[in-house]
Amino acid sequence: MKRNMMGKVLLLTVILTTLLSLFAFPGFSFAADKKYTLYYVDHGTPGNPFWAVYFRGIEDAAELLKPYGVEVKHLSAEADVKKQIDMLKIAVATNPDGLVTSMIDPKTFDPILRPAVEKGMALMAVNVEDPRPVGERIPYLTYYGEDTWKSGVELAAAFIKYVKDTNGFKPKHVLLCNPMAGHYVWEARLQKFGESLEKEYGTKQDKVVVGEDPTKAMEIIRASLVKNPDIDVICAPVHFTHANVSLVKELGREAGKDIYLCCFDMMPETLLDIKEGRVVCTHDQQQYLQGFLPLLDLYLYLSKQKVHPYGIVSTGPIIIDKSNVDTVIEGAKAGYR
Repeated sequence: MKRNMMGKVLLLTVILTTLLSLFAFPGFSFAADKKYTLYYVDHGTPGNPFWAVYFRGIEDAAELLKPYGVEVKHLSAEADVKKQIDMLKIAVATNPDGLVTSMIDPKTFDPILRPAVEKGMALMAVNVEDPRPVGERIPYLTYYGEDTWKSGVELAAAFIKYVKDTNGFKPKHVLLCNPMAGHYVWEARLQKFGESLEKEYGTKQDKVVVGEDPTKAMEIIRASLVKNPDIDVICAPVHFTHANVSLVKELGREAGKDIYLCCFDMMPETLLDIKEGRVVCTHDQQQYLQGFLPLLDLYLYLSKQKVHPYGIVSTGPIIIDKSNVDTVIEGAKAGYR
């Protein structure tokens, strides 16, 4: 697993180095005399550790592109679908050269984005893809993000390996915590994780929508644990998982001993929890790259070079556990994870 992760990190490093060198190479001609306006509309939440890294990718790309006549306008909807719909309408109404957005509600986004693409706007999908077949989905050029249907399966595989390697207890009941009802990625992640544990151990599953508010989320998780004391696995968003360590302790239990914790995405506190055995593993989708790469590729496409990838640029999943957590901690200290 560690070798697989390091190989992916090396590959992404080569990609970034190549892109940056293209911008610096004097023989590579760009249309610096032409102005481009690019919109980046996501469902991110300022102050959230995951999104802080994501936003840094956007900011770094915008700074890099500024000398080439590119203006990047970034809008974040704070996990509010209606707000993102309004932001997309505003962005499209300005007739931008290109737009990057997360497809958290593709059917609703379709009548906003499809006509704009047909009129010539370049579109990239990021973080959340349109799961419909190519002929039916919104016609974006490329999707940047995790392989959604693999994420839950691979996290479960790492969890199952941990139980086997440590001769741990076999779980009976898993609590699956969704921060955003109807969010395609979260639904798929948790579904596949739960199904994998059910297949391996016959575990029961409870699915709860905890929302994004930390206080309310912890109340919901606490209520679930009190109502169902046999819950022995919690799979939750990373920004609640570190708090879950304290929560289960308050309830007289110990993370890593009589209840397993695992999560999706990462933050420094959770990396330390993994290192010290309180959290089994987490999933990394390398959100910095999701912020950074689409903007560079949009510019390459819009410039006379007409360069861009097609299909999917997979930034994950990468599983983080005790075998590779020290390496990831170094990347987190630098602000790229």
